[in-house]
Amino acid sequence: MLKATRSTDRSDLLRGAAITGGRALLSFGLALVLSMVGLAIAWGLFVFSSSSDRTVFMVMNTVGAAIGASFGANIAWIKLDRQQRLALVLALLLCVAGAAIGGLLGYQYAANREVECCAEPQTTPFMFTAFGAAIGSNVVIYLGIAVSSAARMFRLRKGVA
Repeated sequence: MLKATRSTDRSDLLRGAAITGGRALLSFGLALVLSMVGLAIAWGLFVFSSSSDRTVFMVMNTVGAAIGASFGANIAWIKLDRQQRLALVLALLLCVAGAAIGGLLGYQYAANREVECCAEPQTTPFMFTAFGAAIGSNVVIYLGIAVSSAARMFRLRKGVA
């Protein structure tokens, strides 16, 4: 009987790890794809708004990538039956902030990168904006999950549950 319990615990642990790993991959993939969609929408809005300011273009692209990446990261981790609406909105807003910071850092990294003599860059700064936004939103989601898990463990140890 004790042996069956241990194998059941191992299979539960492996199943939980597989689900978490799958959600993590899905989260990054969706965040990356939707951040690129957000970049495309922001670019279209910029072109059709007849604006010519470079700062406006950079801000619109960063915000578009951030909104797309935050939606992608949240979709993978959402639990509709257990989460409250306020927690979903708060997680989305925090993800937008993290993705905006990540997108801006990605853009700044690519824009200020040294290119060797006579060579053109292989990628544009906007690709790094999408990657930065996806990484930023996922970091915020993972930190939120870690804080939530730690708070749950603290409540269980105190007996509050």
